[in-house]
Amino acid sequence: MGQYARGSYGKKQTNKPFFITQNSIMLDLLEKIKLVAGTNASVLITGENGTGKEVLARLLNYHCNRPRGKMVTINCGAIPTDLVESELFGHEKGAFTGANQKKEGCFELADNGTLFLDEVGEMPLDVQVKLLRAVELGSFRRVGGKEEIQVDLRLISATNKVLLDQVKSGSFREDLYYRLNVVELYVPPLRHRKDDISLLTDYFLNHFTACYDIEKVGIDEECMDLFMEYDWPGNVRELRNVIERAVVFSGGRLITTDMLPASIRKNQMPKTSLGPAAGYEHEDMVQIPIGMSLEEIERRVIERTLSSVDNNKTKAAKILGFARKTLHNKLDKYKELD
Repeated sequence: MGQYARGSYGKKQTNKPFFITQNSIMLDLLEKIKLVAGTNASVLITGENGTGKEVLARLLNYHCNRPRGKMVTINCGAIPTDLVESELFGHEKGAFTGANQKKEGCFELADNGTLFLDEVGEMPLDVQVKLLRAVELGSFRRVGGKEEIQVDLRLISATNKVLLDQVKSGSFREDLYYRLNVVELYVPPLRHRKDDISLLTDYFLNHFTACYDIEKVGIDEECMDLFMEYDWPGNVRELRNVIERAVVFSGGRLITTDMLPASIRKNQMPKTSLGPAAGYEHEDMVQIPIGMSLEEIERRVIERTLSSVDNNKTKAAKILGFARKTLHNKLDKYKELD
């Protein structure tokens, strides 16, 4: 059984990261990480926010053949555009207004270790050119500097975006995409691995009751039913926050549905022997009235799938088992019919 733990951003990891899971896809992914870790191949970790991409990056770093724990993280989406280059490559004293002293960038700090570029899809185009050069040559210059600095590091990137779509739109360089994506590791969302929900719930219950010095509390069956019905758009991070909130509100008592956020409680519905209440359509279900044509059934399933992934056609095609081009052809046909 794999295990899960929250990573600490930008800090030296002294203990082995772990990932709680019993899901077959995730267990296979953890095995791939051990295989990839023994190489210097660049790795791109993809998946929605909150799925645990940074934890997987830390696992990859832990198992690699470089000094353990030396991993430098930069969130490309959290830094002002005009400072990204300086954060990556550093700068010389006087390179720009406010540069009062020399500064080493993340590339230099990660020498002989691992550099983790989080949210790499947010990187400005002009910086992408310089990143590509640094990755290909293993060298760079600080902003305002003339000296070529050589580094030897392992590069891991992560994004919640579909970079191929960004390549097609012109917001991400194709050559950089292929340089970063030697090995892609896709982390499925929690709604596609619901067999992990009970394990994660138990882990977070133990964690937060210990954190807040509260006697171990249980969770009632109705709460767990709601957890299994809910789509978890915020993934494992959202589940973690929900459990923390519930533990705080429990006061050491059994956790019940009234301690859950409204977004989860709204999934409560009257049930009959026939299933969901009449007229109710769950986000993971499509109601098919008797007599509907197969063509219309297919259209409804495609539209609901697109809605569930925020109209991300690449993800929808993967879920439906279509080639992306096939999905586009079907959508074009529907437009002609409307």
